[in-house]
Amino acid sequence: MNILWSLLIILCAVCGLYKLSEKQIKKTQQSKWSFLAIKSRTTQFMCLFLLLISIFLLMKQQGFSIGFISFWIFLTPLLWLFIFCVNELKIKNKEYSK
Repeated sequence: MNILWSLLIILCAVCGLYKLSEKQIKKTQQSKWSFLAIKSRTTQFMCLFLLLISIFLLMKQQGFSIGFISFWIFLTPLLWLFIFCVNELKIKNKEYSK
């Protein structure tokens, strides 16, 4: 059960940190998530604290070293999926000279 909680906490923290990134802060201020941007520094610290809580939950269940490694194993694919799903990726049209 701690693994599922940890996964959800990691997802919430990554989402919060993304919404407060330099590229997204203006969009966040104009959206329904504007309450996150009111005190952005405090919200960023809370998201980092959530990441620490998820590390603690994983270490509590699996031990120190395995919990720390499993945190990074959970975090890495979530970051990649989040980046690919949320970012607006556009194809650049460039003509290559031969």
